[in-house]
Amino acid sequence: MKLDTMKKTAIASLSMMIVNLIAAVLYVLTLPDLVPTQFDEKLNCTALGSRWNGLLLPVLLLIILAVAFLFFSRSKNRDKNMHVIKLAAFLISAVGAAVSWFILFLMRNDVQPGEMLDKQFWWMLPFLFGAVCILIGNYLPTVRKNLMLGYRVPWTLKNEQCWKLTHQFAGRITVISGLLTIAAALILKAVGTEQMELYIIVTIILLTLVVFVPLIYSFAHRNA
Repeated sequence: MKLDTMKKTAIASLSMMIVNLIAAVLYVLTLPDLVPTQFDEKLNCTALGSRWNGLLLPVLLLIILAVAFLFFSRSKNRDKNMHVIKLAAFLISAVGAAVSWFILFLMRNDVQPGEMLDKQFWWMLPFLFGAVCILIGNYLPTVRKNLMLGYRVPWTLKNEQCWKLTHQFAGRITVISGLLTIAAALILKAVGTEQMELYIIVTIILLTLVVFVPLIYSFAHRNA
């Protein structure tokens, strides 16, 4: 029986997460029994724990994708938004895997409670967020009206033109926000800033723009 696009996407994405989980298990087996598992805002180790804690995120990612595809499979407009569903699956898989391996690599550091890691990695937070925004922003204008993806508010769901205008505008804002976030991350890294707060503030500001500015725009065009 020929598989439809949804099933192919689900199989590919879940297979990636299963491979990621297997690789994580093999990596965890190379770690000592006790590893650093908790850090404060300055990446000072605050607690040690079992090496198997490193598998929590890979397992969670697999569950999230499985549940997401279960919901997507029941969406009425799933075929119309298949390219967006594929993008969402790719982003969850790629970003989730990157974060999980970042955590696993932190666990390999030979630090004790109260000791600080030699290197700081906070610049990666806005950098990854910006890259994700650029990818999503390029696809937002193509999202058709549905109840699962996009800016789903009463006035966009009732008005096809409002939906279209909102997502075209949101696509531009999201791409611009992504570029600004990456630029800010690189500038902060270049000047040697290692304060977690600055990176988080940059990310939150740009996230706020991406979420709320298109909603305000959509409300202004609700009668378009």
